[in-house]
Amino acid sequence: MLLKWGMAKRINFNMASECHALLKSFCAIKDISVSEYCYELIAADFAKNVREDPQIRQLLLNGSYPPGSKADKLQKEIKQEFNNE
Repeated sequence: MLLKWGMAKRINFNMASECHALLKSFCAIKDISVSEYCYELIAADFAKNVREDPQIRQLLLNGSYPPGSKADKLQKEIKQEFNNE
């Protein structure tokens, strides 16, 4: 997958073959790739943790991200949310 600002990084993890088969079937039914589904789950969990854990939030806030990237958008969102507290 080519991103607007560069190449995506690949991650690998092991999964029991029966779980992998179920995941592939699930994704086929939902018409989404396994990569897209895993990315969305990880992104949602990260966004949740950024909001709940000050240390993880600081990790995001201290970063420098390409303009318009998902990380940049989340960083701006978090700055706005936590400036209103």
